Amino acid sequence: MISQLSLLYTTFPHKEEAITVIKDLLGRHLIACANILGPITSLYSWEGRLEENQEIAVLLKTTSEKAQEVIDILQDLHSYDTPAILEIPVGKTALPFCEWVHKEVR
Repeated sequence: MISQLSLLYTTFPHKEEAITVIKDLLGRHLIACANILGPITSLYSWEGRLEENQEIAVLLKTTSEKAQEVIDILQDLHSYDTPAILEIPVGKTALPFCEWVHKEVR
């Protein structure tokens, strides 16, 4: 089934911030659920320096229609100046899961 769902990927500096933001998005019914993937090591160039930090990776499940609104709110709530927020369109999914996400996201 064509899903019309989006998976959003982002990272946070610590689990507590991730949980706070996720609860806010769930309370607004903009996501159906989130997965906190745990600590990851991120290496990147920032302001001319090579950085290496521990972060918390998060996957957020929402509808394609609400993805931009979630991105905008993530940018406002996030403690990073330039957070990585990536939308990954979901091509296909199981019908019951797709229906559940659409029921939860308003």
